[in-house]
Amino acid sequence: MSDGARPGDVIRQTPMGLYQYCIVALCVLIYASDGLDVVTLAYAAPSLMREWSLSAETFGLAYTATPVGIAIGSFLLSPLADVVGRRTLILWILASLAVLLFATALSQSLLSLIILRTLTGVGLGALVVCLNVLVTEFSNEQRSNVFIGILHTGYSLGGMLCSALAAVLIAPFGWRSLFFSAAVLNVLSFGLSLFILAESPGYLTRRRPRRALERLNRLFRRMGKPEFESLPPAPAASKGRRRRWVLFPRALWFGTALLCLAGFVFTVSGGFMASWRPKLLDMAQLSMTWNGIAGITTYGAGVCAHLFVGALARRVGERRIAILFLLGMGLAFTLLGIIPDGEVAALIVASTLCGFFNVGAFTALTLVTLNYFDESNRSAGLGIMLGCSRVGGIIGPLLGGVVIGAGAGRFGVLAIFSAILVIPIVGAFYARTHRPAAA
Repeated sequence: MSDGARPGDVIRQTPMGLYQYCIVALCVLIYASDGLDVVTLAYAAPSLMREWSLSAETFGLAYTATPVGIAIGSFLLSPLADVVGRRTLILWILASLAVLLFATALSQSLLSLIILRTLTGVGLGALVVCLNVLVTEFSNEQRSNVFIGILHTGYSLGGMLCSALAAVLIAPFGWRSLFFSAAVLNVLSFGLSLFILAESPGYLTRRRPRRALERLNRLFRRMGKPEFESLPPAPAASKGRRRRWVLFPRALWFGTALLCLAGFVFTVSGGFMASWRPKLLDMAQLSMTWNGIAGITTYGAGVCAHLFVGALARRVGERRIAILFLLGMGLAFTLLGIIPDGEVAALIVASTLCGFFNVGAFTALTLVTLNYFDESNRSAGLGIMLGCSRVGGIIGPLLGGVVIGAGAGRFGVLAIFSAILVIPIVGAFYARTHRPAAA
């Protein structure tokens, strides 16, 4: 292959190979372990709160620990992937998560639980960014949106698995069994990644580690693409000391701020629902068995939403899809609030709709962000937006605990978190509309 060709351009402009599909599938599996890790505490909460005699306000601190860690990981740990490599960081994270989840299953106090969930969140926050970037770097241009949607189904699949495990394991074996199961899935993901996952071509080209050309050509042989005679020219260094600290051109600052605001407020509402949905259904007098079944249908609907958004976003428009799903999310939250206690079928349907619109809105906002930035600042833009959304995920569960503890009632709580979705709707619309033509 000619020296001027760049690996990223070759991948974007050529058909997908079997190995690339394997990479996407592996990333989906890892994201499923991520989804399982995140929602374990939500299903363990009713049993754990009774066992440790904790109030909703107090347990809100434990809910908040994971989003705090995720925000830290998104902002601070994920940039290490550009230094040590995507593969290396992913392997270290998966190994660490397995150890932390085993330790969580053995925890005996709220303080140890909070510390372990915070550290778990740090790994999860960096892992999500790495997986999105990795799928983008191994996908061609025609299918990148679809594969991002497929990647996000992993989170919902993990939530479905956790729901099924909760329905089967908690009653006979207790809440600790969920964390043992999550640890086992991370061990499986680590083993597969160790043997399947290769370093991304973008990292090999930019950082040029030892034997970079040999590793790049071995990777391209696995993808069924022509090899390189030499490494392509290194990217030109940014001129000037000041420019190295500028992530985005000034023309993108307004849109970036709006996207960050949209992600933040959306996750205040979505993070509340993800953490407190089992408790809300418990308040509506659903048994844990029906609660687990509702979780299966809820996360199953999320899988459909990810695929739906990924398949139609380019055709319909990322902005339109985001606005429609945010509107639907608000209506679904309201519906879940007005259904009377004990109406099992209606509550499960409402919960399922909440899952469909909640996770679909997240995928849509991710696609709006990815398409707002160009390739020179796309990773930074997505990382910052996701980091801000994780901060919203800190506030949502904590605020939910305060409102529920204050006795607002199921309808009042859901009405509050539905109303604030007006903000991300406006943010997504204007960020997309006001993008500079030259950006």
